[in-house]
Amino acid sequence: MVPHVPVTRSVNNQGDGTLFDRSEFHYDKKTDTFRCPANQTLTRKQLSRKDRAVYYAAKPEVCGACALKLQCTNRRQRLVSRHLHEGALQRMQQRATPEMMRLRRSTVEHPFASLKYRIFGHPRFLLRGLTGAQTEISLAAMVYNLKRMLNVLGGTRLQAALLS
Repeated sequence: MVPHVPVTRSVNNQGDGTLFDRSEFHYDKKTDTFRCPANQTLTRKQLSRKDRAVYYAAKPEVCGACALKLQCTNRRQRLVSRHLHEGALQRMQQRATPEMMRLRRSTVEHPFASLKYRIFGHPRFLLRGLTGAQTEISLAAMVYNLKRMLNVLGGTRLQAALLS
């Protein structure tokens, strides 16, 4: 099974929208560094397990003397983050074509919406704990499948299929 999930990525929320976007910085996998639009190297600065990201920065002296600083950052130096699983996110983004997203919406999202609003009637589980939640979702999925088969096959054909 290959997941087709659109990657939700944040935009540059610093400044007034005129600063360089993250896409202007190019990652070099061999050296684990970024190259900025002014062709300067941003090296690995810190790892944030909470954010699941690695932060890269150029030296403050280099950023301070850069001619493109006003287009890059309004701080001492520019920080660029890279998700720990950036490669997987990029592969998912490549697979998330408009055609695949239309197919996903029509086949996958309908059952989840039906389960959430029609069967549960409330977006929370009634049973507590992992075992209770698994039981509740299994029952809800079975009810959804039976209702779907009833709509597709009709009552007589479904009854014949269940009894045989």
